[in-house]
Amino acid sequence: MAGSPGSKVLATEYNTVAELVNKIFGDNVTAASVNDPNRKATHAFGWGALNIDDNLALNTPIMADRLQKMVHRTNVMVDHTNITDTILVFNVPTNRQSVLINTPIRAEDLNVINTKITNSILPNGIHATVDPTDASALTATPANGPYQRSVPWQTELNGEHKWSFNNYDHARYFFNSGGQVRLNTQYTGGSTAGYYNWADIVNEIGMLSFTWDNCIQSSSNNTPGTSEGKGFYDLTNAYGDGTTEEGLLFTSAGVTVSAYGYGYGYGYGYGSGDVYISSSQNAWVTSGYGYGGEAAGGYANRRLKLYGKHANNGSEVHFKIVMDDSVFAQVMDGTFSVTLSHLMPDIITEGTATFDVSPSPVPLITNNFTTADDS
Repeated sequence: MAGSPGSKVLATEYNTVAELVNKIFGDNVTAASVNDPNRKATHAFGWGALNIDDNLALNTPIMADRLQKMVHRTNVMVDHTNITDTILVFNVPTNRQSVLINTPIRAEDLNVINTKITNSILPNGIHATVDPTDASALTATPANGPYQRSVPWQTELNGEHKWSFNNYDHARYFFNSGGQVRLNTQYTGGSTAGYYNWADIVNEIGMLSFTWDNCIQSSSNNTPGTSEGKGFYDLTNAYGDGTTEEGLLFTSAGVTVSAYGYGYGYGYGYGSGDVYISSSQNAWVTSGYGYGGEAAGGYANRRLKLYGKHANNGSEVHFKIVMDDSVFAQVMDGTFSVTLSHLMPDIITEGTATFDVSPSPVPLITNNFTTADDS
């Protein structure tokens, strides 16, 4: 970058800032592979637009048309990311009458772009955020839905779905620019003790949003579960083999004792060790066999878990939902359902620069809670 204001910019100085612009707005990663080591540090930049020239030969005159391309791209960055900041404009100093297409770039012109990106866009992962006003929350309806189970179950439910991108780079650009894939779980319409216990867990999760670096439980009004702090770049090609849980993303909270009052309040139980909620006492009530304390303590084992992995050379992101009730084996009726959605960054055009990470990823259900691994 040029030193003092007023000095003309050299090609090497221009190239340095152009590379910085391309790092965010374009893509400086050559032949990115999902198998590359340290993906989170090297691949988590780039929105996939065409790069501007960043390898100009020595002694190449640097004119205002090149600067204008930088300004347009930087202003899209400011507009797209979730920050409050000002856009860049050409200022004509008193010692210059105009800044025309063939006006040589000066140090102060280039410095302001470098400063904007370095101080406003790159710190704290701002480059991977999106202004809520520049994104659309879109419900996704898989072609092979519905994603639910209404048949009573007793031991375990497993469901899987995936999001497909054009290729690994398309997935990178989506997540690098603040795109998210989401899911909501809901349990309704049941009447058994097992249903009430699971409904309390499931309906307190709210929305789970999967990002480039995390899995976020979006609603602060719901009972918080535990996120493992893993996002797109933390995925491997496996959920885990049973002894390890490398793909574990999120674990729900357990039963919230005071969350529901279903109006039972009767003096009888459902059977040995079954548990239900009494609205009159706002407490757990057990049947006459008398090991309710042990059963209530065991609710730590009753959790919904979400796992993730990548597949097909990184062009697919797979998720697995596991609900294990094998410790209690209560009968669960009602309808358990999953709704999929995604946060899609909007297209933004500023002069010669266009931000666009379309098309949206495509969801597909690969296990709808009614296969041989459910019982």
